[in-house]
Amino acid sequence: MIERLYAHNFRCLENFTLDLAGRPSALLIGKNGSGKSTVLDCFRLFQRIGRGWSPVPDLLSASDFAQHRMDRPMRFAVELTHVGRRFVYEIAFEWPRSFHAARVLEEALTVDGADVFRRKLDQIQLAGNQSFGIDWHYVALPVIYQRPGERDIHDIKKFFSSMMLIAPVPTVMTGYAEEPSGELDDDAANFAACLRSLLGQKPAAYTAFDEGVKTVMPDFAAIENIERGERGTQLMVRFERHDAPEILTVEFNALSDGEKCFFLAAYILAANRTGKPVFCFWDEPDNHLSLSEVGQFVVTLRKTANRDGQFIATSHHPETIRKFSHDTTLVLNRKSHLEPATVRPLAEIDYQGDLVHALIRDEIMG
Repeated sequence: MIERLYAHNFRCLENFTLDLAGRPSALLIGKNGSGKSTVLDCFRLFQRIGRGWSPVPDLLSASDFAQHRMDRPMRFAVELTHVGRRFVYEIAFEWPRSFHAARVLEEALTVDGADVFRRKLDQIQLAGNQSFGIDWHYVALPVIYQRPGERDIHDIKKFFSSMMLIAPVPTVMTGYAEEPSGELDDDAANFAACLRSLLGQKPAAYTAFDEGVKTVMPDFAAIENIERGERGTQLMVRFERHDAPEILTVEFNALSDGEKCFFLAAYILAANRTGKPVFCFWDEPDNHLSLSEVGQFVVTLRKTANRDGQFIATSHHPETIRKFSHDTTLVLNRKSHLEPATVRPLAEIDYQGDLVHALIRDEIMG
C-alpha cells in the first residue's frame, strides 16, 4: 500500500504531498487543471522506472519542470508498505544550463529505515560500502542487481511495474492478444493479453473473475480464448438466460464500452484476490457508464481495498463522489495556472448541505 507521494517542481506540483496513509481507497476530486492527471503521471514515472525505463530523457522533458524553472531540482518520493516491509524510494533530477537533457541529481532506497543504496550524481553507494559509478543520465534502480537472497530492489521494482495506472479507452480493447502480458497498458488495450496471462498462471482466478462480472452482468455465462491466426487468440463471451435454452456468443470487441469496463474491473478484482495485493489508480472509472451503473461499479472496484489492495480514482461524477466518505475524498485545488496545486481531505472543508450541491455551487473547489 502506498502511504505517501511527494512531488516538487513537476508541472503544477510544488512541494506537494499526497497522504494516503490509512486510506486503502481514495477519491481525488477537483476542477479541470487542478492536478489530478499530474498526480497520476507521478505514479506513472515510478511505474516506468519499475518496468526498466532507465534513460532520463525517456522519463521527462523540459516542459515537465514547473513553469520551465530548470534552475531548481525536480524531486519525487514515495513511501509504501509491501511484503511486510516499509520502502522509501526518492529521486531528484536537475537540468544544468549547458546540458541538452536532465540528469539524476540524487537517488536513494531505504527499507525499514536502512539504506539499500544512495546516489549523488554518478556515484552510487550500496549497503556494505560497495560503490560504483553510473552514467548520470540513467536511473539506477532498474540496473542495480543485488546479491542472491537479497530482494529489496527486486521487490520494489516488481511493485512499481505491477501498478495498474489506467485511463481505459474501450475502443482499443479488442479482445485480441498475440502474447500473454502481466503489465496492463495505460489505455487497457492489452486487457486480453493480461487476462490470458492471469488465467494461464492462476486458473483459480477464473472463479473470482466470473463472480466479478456476474455482479454487474447476471446473464454472463463464460469467457474463453479461441485461436485466431498463427499466434493470436480472441476473447469470446457467452451470455445465457437461466430460464431459457438460448446462448449468445459474441466477440469481446462487440461489447459496449461500459461492458468492457465491467470485464476490466473483474480482472482487477481477480488479480488482487489470487496474487499479491494490487495498486490500482483508475482515472474517471465512470466515464463509459450509465447513471444506474456507476454506484455498483465503484463499490465493486473498492472491494480491491478489502483484500490488502489499494484503489485510487479521480472523478467528476456525482454518483462516484457519493460512494466515498469525507475521510477518503481528497480535494485538489489550484487558484490559477500560475499557482501550484494544493490538496486537502474533504473532512477538513466546511460546506453547507448536500456535498454534490455544494460542488455545483463551487463552495468546495472555488
